[in-house]
Amino acid sequence: TETVTILIPLKGVSHKAVDISTTSNILKVNFKPYLLDLNLYQDISEDKSKAVFKDGVLNISLAKKEFQLWGQLCFIGSKSEIAARREESFKLRDARAQQQKEMTAARKVDEERLMLREHMALEEKERQRMDDIKDQEKKNAEDEMFDTFSELREIKKNDLVEDKPYLPPPVRESAQLSFRHTPRLFKTPLRQSTKKREEEFIMKNRSKLRDNALLNDTDVSNVDPIWLTSKGNDFYQRGDIGSAINAYSQAICADDTMVETLLARAACYLDLREAEPCIADCMAALKMSDSVENRFENDEARLSFKKNLIMRLGMAYCLLAEYDKALELFHSVLQLDKNDHDALENIVYLKTLLEVADLKAKADDHFSKRSFEKAKEAYNRAEKLDPNHIQVLMNRAACHLALRDSAACLRDCNTAMNLLSRGKQQSDSSVCVPSNVFYPINSTKRKWQVILLCRQAAAKQLTDDFRGALDDLKKAQSIANNDGDIAAKSIAKDIDDLKAKMNSIQTQLSANK
Repeated sequence: TETVTILIPLKGVSHKAVDISTTSNILKVNFKPYLLDLNLYQDISEDKSKAVFKDGVLNISLAKKEFQLWGQLCFIGSKSEIAARREESFKLRDARAQQQKEMTAARKVDEERLMLREHMALEEKERQRMDDIKDQEKKNAEDEMFDTFSELREIKKNDLVEDKPYLPPPVRESAQLSFRHTPRLFKTPLRQSTKKREEEFIMKNRSKLRDNALLNDTDVSNVDPIWLTSKGNDFYQRGDIGSAINAYSQAICADDTMVETLLARAACYLDLREAEPCIADCMAALKMSDSVENRFENDEARLSFKKNLIMRLGMAYCLLAEYDKALELFHSVLQLDKNDHDALENIVYLKTLLEVADLKAKADDHFSKRSFEKAKEAYNRAEKLDPNHIQVLMNRAACHLALRDSAACLRDCNTAMNLLSRGKQQSDSSVCVPSNVFYPINSTKRKWQVILLCRQAAAKQLTDDFRGALDDLKKAQSIANNDGDIAAKSIAKDIDDLKAKMNSIQTQLSANK
């Protein structure tokens, strides 16, 4: 016969898990936990052999090189003969694979050369076409010019009118122009590099410069507080807090009784985590609120303004960690409106935060004394009270790392990174949510991300995931470099050390092989 057929029941193993390898006289079938390794009686043609899987049975059809009856399936001989035959078979297979690789590479080079020649021919054809078009256009232009000259020559010959003497055009009348330079408050020339600082100076000192003639213009953008407040609101909605503060400040300089503008500027300072100027604006608005009651349309608007003012003032005291004052202010909002949902939520959150802060302080103290188990217990209790407290998660991750619990460390780091990526809590209320006040500003957020990535990398090294640890360190280095963080040098050293460690392990593995 021309082929040898071998039927192998796979015993429930998927055909995707079967590995078949052949040489000129070797058949190897591997499907865990079974291994079939046959040293065939005669040589086979690997290219013509095939395997088919059907009804749980693997049907392997091996094509013989010589059409003769084998009489037996496997070669029988001494161990040395079988080993030599096997080694020769593998050498032939490697030589054939190398030859195939060289043929493929040569064919690829030939194909690339052919494509390059075709591309060059196409470019040459296109270049010739463009040259032909240019030559034709040049010829058409020359013909048209010669025809025009011929027509002019004929007109001149047929013109019977005597040539008139050339008269130059009359001299234009003289005129006087007057111009002046744009007046400036500063005596120095206007420069783009100093323009921003000059504008900031004028804005900060506008009340003192109000009598200056150069500032007494009629532009509505400089004198109308309503327009300036509206412009500040637009800046705030777009997230341009600095420009919003400038617009609100200019509006207050124009009319210092704009309590709504003071409250809006306080919100900007709160977003920038600047507690003192926020408190100053809130207190100024609170003092004037009774004297400008006629600004409000009705009692409901006046009540809403006062509640927002007190709530914002309480948030500012939260930034200064003066939680008792903040609680007192939130309770005063309940005296104005006992059903105020925001005040009730803020009181509950702040009380919870005080408990979390106390537990975190105890845990930090245990951690500094290297009592890691006690620290972990305190962090766990704090995390149950506020699962979204990022600093508790970060510190507990460090505690897990000290206890060499890499899985728990990675879990806390991942949760904290997700909270940082999610951003501030969205709220329909005009009053800030307390958790948003404690959410880090962008510069602090990026520093925390660097810390978390470094701890995550250290945890991955405990599990020998060096590639993942290297990726985390590179991400941390990128963030630190963008911020100009001094930690970037330390991270760069950690990356070099980790690469050296990985190279050392690779060298040892190669030596063992």
